[in-house]
Amino acid sequence: MKLQIEKWVDETKPFKESDSAHDFFEESVRCYKIGAYKSAFVMSYLAFKTIVRNRILECPYGKEAVSSNPNPLFWENELIKKLENDDSWESFLNSIVEASCADEKNRKPIGILHFTNGEQTKSAYNYWRDIRNDCVHAKKQVTIDSSTVESFWNYLIDNLNKFYVLGGEQYTLKELENIYKYYSYPDIVNPERVTAIINDLNVTIKNKSKDFFHELFTNLKKNDPSKLLIKESNINYWKDILESKHEGIIEGIIEEISATPFNFFNFYEHFPQVLELAISVDSKFILERLSEWLGEPFFFLDNNQKRFWELLVETLDRYKGINIDKILVRTIALIASFEPDDRKLRILNQNNIFKKYIFEQSSWFFKTDSNSQFNNYHKLVSDESNYIECCFNYLDWDIDCIETLNSAIDSLEFSMAYRSNLASSSNGQLYRRKCKRIICNNKEKILSIPNIDLTNYNRISKIINECNCSNNE
Repeated sequence: MKLQIEKWVDETKPFKESDSAHDFFEESVRCYKIGAYKSAFVMSYLAFKTIVRNRILECPYGKEAVSSNPNPLFWENELIKKLENDDSWESFLNSIVEASCADEKNRKPIGILHFTNGEQTKSAYNYWRDIRNDCVHAKKQVTIDSSTVESFWNYLIDNLNKFYVLGGEQYTLKELENIYKYYSYPDIVNPERVTAIINDLNVTIKNKSKDFFHELFTNLKKNDPSKLLIKESNINYWKDILESKHEGIIEGIIEEISATPFNFFNFYEHFPQVLELAISVDSKFILERLSEWLGEPFFFLDNNQKRFWELLVETLDRYKGINIDKILVRTIALIASFEPDDRKLRILNQNNIFKKYIFEQSSWFFKTDSNSQFNNYHKLVSDESNYIECCFNYLDWDIDCIETLNSAIDSLEFSMAYRSNLASSSNGQLYRRKCKRIICNNKEKILSIPNIDLTNYNRISKIINECNCSNNE
């Protein structure tokens, strides 16, 4: 049966298996299991310091940590070389930690580990350092039992994430940026490190994760013209973050994702669960943000238009608070990208989406006197007219639809009898042909309306009788 510390190492992977720190840790666990607690503690402590040493030696951002130092070789000569000295590196690492715990004004150049609470970090670090020294040098009698080892392991779990160059938060930020940049190149970065970094971040960041992800998103977009963070090549990068077991991390990244429409729609395409998560983080998300975004066709250019219908259907089906009228004011053009299926049609018609597009947002279509058709000529011959026709084809017809359309055709025929202008007559004929297409394409729906008596709607009844559905103009 694995110990808690073993499970933590398996989950967070604080060191590579090839590291000497890994060997020290394995030895400490073996010693613990046979009751050699002093050896277990000493080996665990050595594993801890070796991890911190290796993090500094392998840090790709080292020069940035000492960028204010006038000596260009300071990082290599005053830090790396001294840590590479096998005889004195432990003592020098103590000096680095000591300097890093000082306040910023009094911090020596070697203080490259930035701690949020330096005094607290120093106190805990020195406590375990002193116990280790007492064990090794036998300066005084010291009792090391299982509780001592377990307490130190708890210290590791709670604090190891803080011991990074530039501090845990900045190091984590730069690590995630680096992995994102080279995610498709496993020879350069280890994609599996994302989960371990997020585990560290969870302890470091506390309740500031939204600010962290805002900075991460901003930095990632700087060198990416598309500004789209998710691509087919890095889906698993985001999956590891979005499916983290840490609620604070999830809440922070969702707050950032749902702050802007482009981020939200980009993530929703690959992770539909962000809709539910956004609502769980902010109960007003649909009413105050999503409704506004869905009402702006600009957010749904090109291939993203299908996302509009997916989001609209899911939101109508599962949630309350969506402002339908606000959404439909300018989005009828998106009907061209609609891919119908039974579920979508059922949900959209239950909410009268197509009916509202036709009879509220496109009320001009039913004004068929000569003056109105002249004023609306640009709409009648535009794509907008075709969009209305599409909506009729998706519509669940009822008697209200029949009455409105029949009345418009009746008004048209009355007007046509008095039109002498060829252009005006041509407008009317164009409308006739369009209405015939609409009615003939939807003949079966019209005939299936409950309790319909088409003898009361002579214009539509006449067109249905004339329908040649195999060749409608």
